[in-house]
Amino acid sequence: MKNWIKFPILICLFIVMIIYSNKIEAENAEKRDSVLNNDVQFKGCVVDFRTSNNHAFGLIRLKLTESSVDTFNDSLTTGIYPYRINGDIAEIYTTISDGLDYNDTISVNSKSHEIEFKETKNHKKFVSELYVIEDFDNIKFVKKKTEFQ
Repeated sequence: MKNWIKFPILICLFIVMIIYSNKIEAENAEKRDSVLNNDVQFKGCVVDFRTSNNHAFGLIRLKLTESSVDTFNDSLTTGIYPYRINGDIAEIYTTISDGLDYNDTISVNSKSHEIEFKETKNHKKFVSELYVIEDFDNIKFVKKKTEFQ
């Protein structure tokens, strides 16, 4: 009879641990991504993109049509920014959707942590999350494929 009492208690403890772990992870992500609150905004057309073998992560190169800064090449102690800008060229490091094509329009609003994609062919629009890149394989891919050094 006592074993039946232990089982619900263990399940409750397990659920509490999961909730607590998720809360800590969300707080860490919020703290990590607070560096993106820098008012960097830009928009451009896709001129090139490359996908890694790591869950569709990739690099998107844009020819800028609008930008709030001329250059952005800052570094972080942990991870990398999800974009770089040099003149009229920008790179975005994010998950690349299957529908992405050349001449699609992408807008980045760093403060709201959003990337907006507008497909040229299908006229579809969708928004994705902008976040600091911390995965070792993704950072290695960016360093290998970037035009900015």
